[in-house]
Amino acid sequence: MLSGFNHLQVLSKKMEIYMPADDDKIYTESIFGIRPRYDTIKTSVDWFQEQNFDAILIFEPNVDNLTFLRHTCPAPIILRLSCCFGGNREFFDQVLSCYSLLRPFDAISPKSAWCGKEISSVVWNTSCIRPITNGIDLDFFVPMDKKQSKKSMADQTQDDRILNMPIVGFSGRFEPAKGANTFLTIADLNPDILFVIAGQQYAPISHPNNVIFLGHQPYKKMPNFYNAIDVLCFLSVYSRESCPSVILESMACECPVIATNFSGTPELLGDCGEIVAIEHFSNEPLDISGYINPECVSLRLRELIKDEQRLETLGKNARERAHNFSWDSIANLHVDLINELNVRKSQIKPVVPITVQFAQRCDREGNLKAVSRVFNFSNDEQGPLPRISFLGQDLNFLEGLGLYLSQNMCSNELEAVIYGIVQDRVACENLLKKVEQMTAMLTTP
Repeated sequence: MLSGFNHLQVLSKKMEIYMPADDDKIYTESIFGIRPRYDTIKTSVDWFQEQNFDAILIFEPNVDNLTFLRHTCPAPIILRLSCCFGGNREFFDQVLSCYSLLRPFDAISPKSAWCGKEISSVVWNTSCIRPITNGIDLDFFVPMDKKQSKKSMADQTQDDRILNMPIVGFSGRFEPAKGANTFLTIADLNPDILFVIAGQQYAPISHPNNVIFLGHQPYKKMPNFYNAIDVLCFLSVYSRESCPSVILESMACECPVIATNFSGTPELLGDCGEIVAIEHFSNEPLDISGYINPECVSLRLRELIKDEQRLETLGKNARERAHNFSWDSIANLHVDLINELNVRKSQIKPVVPITVQFAQRCDREGNLKAVSRVFNFSNDEQGPLPRISFLGQDLNFLEGLGLYLSQNMCSNELEAVIYGIVQDRVACENLLKKVEQMTAMLTTP
């Protein structure tokens, strides 16, 4: 929700934002509440035509909303994804359902290239997948005086150990999928290091004496937290993770990070932190997608804390890298995507009618078989006649079916249908390529 709020705030500097509301209202100079008219399909179509939106931004997959919008709203639709896993692929199934509904000028915008790669591995039309990460407020999350930050935390907790011991931090919901158990095990292995947790604790647990729970912290206090700790430990194997803002916040504050090689974390950190390998699970029990070896993390952590020069270098480099993820840069990527999709929409050509005939015929042995024959439908608006070689040409039955369905379906929907028939990814993609090629040959003078 915070990520969505930040997106709207920064996009409002580039464009006017309209959100569904019970009544028309003004939130800020560029953010408005607007009451849609969804009484009937016709009134919905008329209403969207009247608004003349440049794009529709949907946070998280929603098949019902997307089904409605693709038939009523002429503007490009951008589906913003926080992740692609979860609930034993329940979330992924929603994404695939939405993918099949996308028009040629719509897009899926996951929050990491990793998430985009996961989706791309199971779909044919990867051009609609356009990753855009979260951003970071570089004026809010800034490097501060570390001694002063530690003193502020010590005063808050009434624990003077914070002033004299190395501090490893944890930020976020303190639960198993986020690495809570592993964090406590690492604390147990390192009694000479202080481990401080900023986040809601979801269950009463015992913990080593060198662990301090700050509880849920107000957002305005988080820059001080990142500046007070010496290393952030991000141990998430949460199956719904894609672009953890905690990583960006820490980087912007010059705080080095040790993180799991999971989700979008490596592409955020680059070479500005320590990446620890995990053992991936084939499913997601309780939304947990992998196993972390606490001893391996503990070893990397001790080596890093002992090397003050490396700590300082990682911190400086992290702050510099964080500039790549400024909210202004992220907003520009959204604007570029919206402009690109509108250009793509303007370039879509009307469908040229193609007649596909299905019939039963006998093979050489006299057995009945189903075949399809394709004809180009010619009229005054179409232009030159089709290539003669295609007139009445017999096609593989599935080729003819694909060509016939392509007249009334978007390519993504056709992909779902063909895959449902052939049940083979390679065969599906080969058939889609044939249909695409035949369509081009039939409709090109």
